[in-house]
Amino acid sequence: MKDVAAALGVSTATVSRALKDDQAISVATRRAVLEMAQRVQYRPSAAARRLRTKSTSLIGVVVQSVGDGYVGEVVLGIQGRARDLGYQPLFFAAEGRADLESEALDVFLSEQVTELIAVSPTGRPELLRRAVAEGMHVAVINGDAGVPARFFGEVTSGSITSQITRIGSPGRGEPMCHIRFDDVAAGELATTHLAGLGHRAFVHLRGPNVRSGLLRLLGYRRALTALGLWPQPVLSAAFPDMGSRESAVAAFLRQASPPVAMVAYDDLAAVAALRAAHQAGWRVPGDLSVVGIDDIQFASYTNPGLTTVAQPKHELGALAVDALLTRRGAVPAGTEHVRVLDGQLVIRESTAPAAAVSGEEGR
Repeated sequence: MKDVAAALGVSTATVSRALKDDQAISVATRRAVLEMAQRVQYRPSAAARRLRTKSTSLIGVVVQSVGDGYVGEVVLGIQGRARDLGYQPLFFAAEGRADLESEALDVFLSEQVTELIAVSPTGRPELLRRAVAEGMHVAVINGDAGVPARFFGEVTSGSITSQITRIGSPGRGEPMCHIRFDDVAAGELATTHLAGLGHRAFVHLRGPNVRSGLLRLLGYRRALTALGLWPQPVLSAAFPDMGSRESAVAAFLRQASPPVAMVAYDDLAAVAALRAAHQAGWRVPGDLSVVGIDDIQFASYTNPGLTTVAQPKHELGALAVDALLTRRGAVPAGTEHVRVLDGQLVIRESTAPAAAVSGEEGR
């Protein structure tokens, strides 16, 4: 700004007012300032403006990974809605590391950011508590805190306690906004779809020891219990990677007889199951019908195309922005605020009626 003022022989205050299109500045001066600003490639300093006004148009967003299809679509929902409201998202990938999450928060605070969205944080609530303590408004999308492994055993073969059904509920007086996908309903919807196709032999490839893994297993059990088909097998991979999931399914197929219906924890688990079935000589969907959860981008490009329960990913992101910006002040401090969104069944070629194998010989 000083360079523009010096070149024109005017004060920096005049340049500032001209750039703001102040009508008290003559048309000729405003035009000259704009032309000179373009010539010297002047850009206003957003950081300086934030320091002067103690305000920002930035929303801090912490994600765990940039390579996750689910996260990518949630991020697009955040970005689109933020821009609609005149804000810009500032993204930081934490890679599941507590030190990077802390570093992200330090960056946001240094930039005068007062709004924070955490996408699928996994068990480090101290970061979010610190953000609240620093005066930030916080929205959490699908918080996926770890849960005890024994809870999975209880849902699989024991009784379901109120402690299990309350998993993931915000603590009393928690001031954060929570935007969530209904994981229990997703597990129920996937299972009910397969039962509606006439399947009576089921298996669930469960997820890791986190909130969503437990709740999707709970939905699987609830649906089968209501149909009088419980108990049914639940598979557990040694590690939450594709190879371990494939191995768990392969071991099951070696001692199972078709037709079998599988509800997978998520679409990636379902893809591992598709590969295991192919390697074992099982036809999908003739011998094994598979349903995933999430509807990530390439779910429609698997062979066969994957039936799945789609998360409303863009809406999750947009609602988190709304919770911070358009409803600020509507939720008193210490009041819980939770929005839960339903999934939608997307039927593709990986599921078929159980009767489809009747009268066929062999595989």
